[in-house]
Amino acid sequence: MAEWTLEQGVSRMDVAVGDGTEIFSNAVGWRVDQMNSIVQTMEKQGLSAVLKPIPDASHMRNHRRSPPHSRCFPGTRQEVMKRIHIWMDTSLLWSTPAIFWIYGYAGCGKSAIAQAICEYYAGNGRLAASFFFFRSAGPRSRAARFATTLASQVAAAIPATAPFIEAAIKANPALLTSGTSLSSQFEYLIYRPIDSIKWDRLAAALRHGPFLIALDGLDECEDHDEISEFIEFTIQFFDERPRIPIRFLVTSRVESHIHQRLHMSKQVKLLDLVNHTSDQDISAALDAAIAKEKTKRLLKCDPSWPSPRDKGMLVKHIGGSYIFMTTIIKLLFDPQSNDGLTPVDRLPLVLGTSPDFDGLYKTILALSAQLPHFRSVLSTIALAGEPLSISQIADLLELKTRNVVNVLTNLHAVVQVPGDDRTPVTLWHTSLRDFLCCEKRSGPFYAAPIYHLRLLCGPPSLALDDDLWARYSILFSKEHLMGAVGSTDPIASICDGNLRESATAKLDKTILSGQTMLEGACHAEERPLVLALINVAVNVRTEFEGGRTTLEWACRSQEWKLVRALVNAGVSLNMNAQFQVNKYKLDNIRVALHAACYYGAKEMVYFLLEKGADPNISVGAWANYTFPLAWAAAEGDVDLVNRLLACDADPNLKGKFKKILLNGIEIEGGVAHRWIPWIGASCLCR
Repeated sequence: MAEWTLEQGVSRMDVAVGDGTEIFSNAVGWRVDQMNSIVQTMEKQGLSAVLKPIPDASHMRNHRRSPPHSRCFPGTRQEVMKRIHIWMDTSLLWSTPAIFWIYGYAGCGKSAIAQAICEYYAGNGRLAASFFFFRSAGPRSRAARFATTLASQVAAAIPATAPFIEAAIKANPALLTSGTSLSSQFEYLIYRPIDSIKWDRLAAALRHGPFLIALDGLDECEDHDEISEFIEFTIQFFDERPRIPIRFLVTSRVESHIHQRLHMSKQVKLLDLVNHTSDQDISAALDAAIAKEKTKRLLKCDPSWPSPRDKGMLVKHIGGSYIFMTTIIKLLFDPQSNDGLTPVDRLPLVLGTSPDFDGLYKTILALSAQLPHFRSVLSTIALAGEPLSISQIADLLELKTRNVVNVLTNLHAVVQVPGDDRTPVTLWHTSLRDFLCCEKRSGPFYAAPIYHLRLLCGPPSLALDDDLWARYSILFSKEHLMGAVGSTDPIASICDGNLRESATAKLDKTILSGQTMLEGACHAEERPLVLALINVAVNVRTEFEGGRTTLEWACRSQEWKLVRALVNAGVSLNMNAQFQVNKYKLDNIRVALHAACYYGAKEMVYFLLEKGADPNISVGAWANYTFPLAWAAAEGDVDLVNRLLACDADPNLKGKFKKILLNGIEIEGGVAHRWIPWIGASCLCR
């Protein structure tokens, strides 16, 4: 890549542009007036106004409102911290890996380390940006605003980069849309601006080390393909420019789309956190947590409690998992009900819990399973696209807020319960969501698909928070629809008639970027979403802009599975459609039967005939085979010709040819024969 400076001007980027929607990822079309608006907004309101950073994505977020709520206990993780500091403080003149990847299973303390490192380097003026992903936390679980959020932080932390970021946006405002690839956004909004000032900062970087960008929970981003692309591009960029004064700290679980790209590169330094979690660290953390609880609650118990034996059993039981330890502390000191026991009495009961996440979650949830509305409240929290408040959950489920609170106060060991009705309710750890969303693991606690539909429909009465639910619908209606019916299951199998009708009405009225959800899904070629909409019984008979229909799109795309679903849903088989190839050209396809013949889909021809397709609709005098019967004869398919005749195809209707006698087939007495000239006889073929 050539050197890129503001003085030399900003080169144009060849990137795909889009309309900015996060619903239809393949939709395109970015207007000049939209581009001008972005530039004008930036000039009047500043860079942050157009970058629109996610406010709760950095290490400075409110941890109770925006998990993870993780911090290192005093005296722990010192060896890991030392390794990171040595890596960060190594001179750029040395060939040091640009990425430090900390990986390990859920709950082993990755986020706490990322938080501590961010705070340390922010204090030293060397933190460029941070992003803490969290599954089902709205934009923090997607890649759409990932690059722009980091770019905003980089501009604030390193002010000299701001003019370069602004210049890139003026040169190509489409950088701020979802139609631009994540790698292009990182290149022009982060990497090039930092690289362009590196010579001004080189002396300082040589003295103090590079800047840091910290990314926590990379596996919790739901856009796996975009993250894979980002990793590959970043490694390539550092291969070409190893002395750019920036380094990445990445934490995640081991998942294939991350592991296969990070594991083998020379630009990546690996640290398996499981192998660096000692019993001494867990023991120190346990001492700190118990001492804090004793002081906070003014507990009068034996200062020597727990005994060395009991503490050793606890350390062994915790097994290196900090989230497991935190949950056990809650069970010891803050039980779900007034059981009349002291922490000393509860310790033997806690040691009897299963030392794995699934077992622990089952034990905790079983204690509250009998509460009214337990499953509906828990499932709603687990499946929500972003955290909802107590009042929003109550509105959605048509409950009183006290009903929701009654469930939540008994789940405080695994759920962060806010002190008011307006603050979002969050899970302590995403492993609980994974557990609840897997029927095989969670059994009776499974968050069933019907709750996706409730979230899709929104509250029965929108008297409160109308704007909030309208926004929620735009962001997550597709996700909830796919969660409810997938791509194949009929909606009738998972819900009653009232809820089904409510969901259908909601989807029919949902307008995204000026299109119905069905039209947008067709234009973006999102086949699973189209099939899900058909299964949920949206109105498939309406025409799109220009008079086109869902059936036409399915036929033109040769999506025969969708054609079957549409026909079974009741679309008109014999409606004469435009079937426009492009703006200027029409072809000989007018109805679904013509499409099946045109593309040679014989099984679909039989299906359409069975469903009542008219074989005698003309498509125009210019076509080679203007009727299905002529086409079948031209194909030499005697069985199909006879099937068409049985469906009252008229053998006297002629297309381009004088008579229907092709490939040795002739029709005599309403039955197709194959003419065999060398023996001078016709053989009946059925």
